[in-house]
Amino acid sequence: MPKICAYCGGHRNVEVEHIDGHEEHLAPDNLIWACRSCNTKKGLAFRNAGLGRRTRQYNPAASGAQNLAQWLQAVMAVKGESEQMSVADAVAMIRATPAADRSRFAYQIWARRRARRTDKLVPF
Repeated sequence: MPKICAYCGGHRNVEVEHIDGHEEHLAPDNLIWACRSCNTKKGLAFRNAGLGRRTRQYNPAASGAQNLAQWLQAVMAVKGESEQMSVADAVAMIRATPAADRSRFAYQIWARRRARRTDKLVPF
């Protein structure tokens, strides 16, 4: 199923949205695609109506990726291989990560690939 916002039909910054406003309700009939804008507007409407539950929004811009796990989460999100964070948040995290840390993470990834003998495979 393509990532298209169920509310506006948009294609940008689309992520999984919980219809009832409760992130712990993971039943497929409670999940739809929604763009960040519509999801935010819906969250405000739910707040004003006393519905759902406020979420703690992830804001990586302060310091970028702090470790390899965070870096890989962001990289996988921008490659469309993970939905653990939005593409917009992943881009913000990558941009906020200092160049020296980016290089360090790249070296760590390469060392792991070399150890697993996958360093000769091109991932694209």
